[in-house]
Amino acid sequence: MRLSHRQVEAFRNVMMTGGITSAAAAMHVTQPAVSRLIRDLEQSMRLQLFERRGARLDPTPEATMLYREVERLYLGLDQIAQAAEDIRSHKNIVIRIGTVTSLMRPYLQQAIHEIIGDRKDLPLVIDVENSRHIWEMVENAQYDAGFVYGRQRMDMRAVPLRHLGAVVGVLPDHPLARQTVCTADDLAGERLLIPGRNSPVRIALDNALSTASGSPQSIVETSMLNCCHFAANGMGIAIADEVSIHAAEAGLATIPLMPAIPVSYYAIRPPGAHHIAILDRIVERVQVLLNAIPPVADSDGSAVIRTSP
Repeated sequence: MRLSHRQVEAFRNVMMTGGITSAAAAMHVTQPAVSRLIRDLEQSMRLQLFERRGARLDPTPEATMLYREVERLYLGLDQIAQAAEDIRSHKNIVIRIGTVTSLMRPYLQQAIHEIIGDRKDLPLVIDVENSRHIWEMVENAQYDAGFVYGRQRMDMRAVPLRHLGAVVGVLPDHPLARQTVCTADDLAGERLLIPGRNSPVRIALDNALSTASGSPQSIVETSMLNCCHFAANGMGIAIADEVSIHAAEAGLATIPLMPAIPVSYYAIRPPGAHHIAILDRIVERVQVLLNAIPPVADSDGSAVIRTSP
């Protein structure tokens, strides 16, 4: 049995409109063309679908049963078309993002506000986690995008957002605020506010402290953003990066840490991830916002002592 789409369409229109004339108008063809399509369908199926009473067609019980199946087919096609439209406009698609604390506010928050704004048709899930967890979630395609600190294993999916160096953050009246650089020796006897052991900065910082002439008096481990807030409350000296210092808006003086400890931020995507244009725009905007942060050193390497907002 060989059926054509046009025959099924003619049958459906006759059943929906109740006659050849209306079906022909709906299909933009002549009445004889519809009659021929219905006749060919009946011959192909070896079923009588309509009782012909003059110009009127009355559906047989077989036609009613067939119409139920045809409607299921067209309902499925309508659902496919709607799904395609949803994909095009990102409707009913949940975008999942993981980010480290220091990039959430104001950078990612501002980018999402500017790009998505008042759109209510785009569900979002935004988790604040450590870089290691975000990497694992992205690699397992459980996040559509991740915003992380850099680590040595980089690949083509990692978009560089900003490369910086670790800095010391102190209250403006702290003695270290008058220095052009801060070394590990300068931190001896101080309470240090340092990133936790999951931070890529931590290994390099531990190595630097191990070569110092003296040891810190005590250590508080927390996120770099929390380090800045504790430092603003006079709790100690924050070891962080300029992104975190700027995000905290804690009024800290910023001094370059020597030897230099690189801090890099990246946006990452899952392996083989499909293209999501709105995510690309968010990544680009975060990149712009991060690169607007003034550097802690001039291009010739001399330190710039400044106070965060």
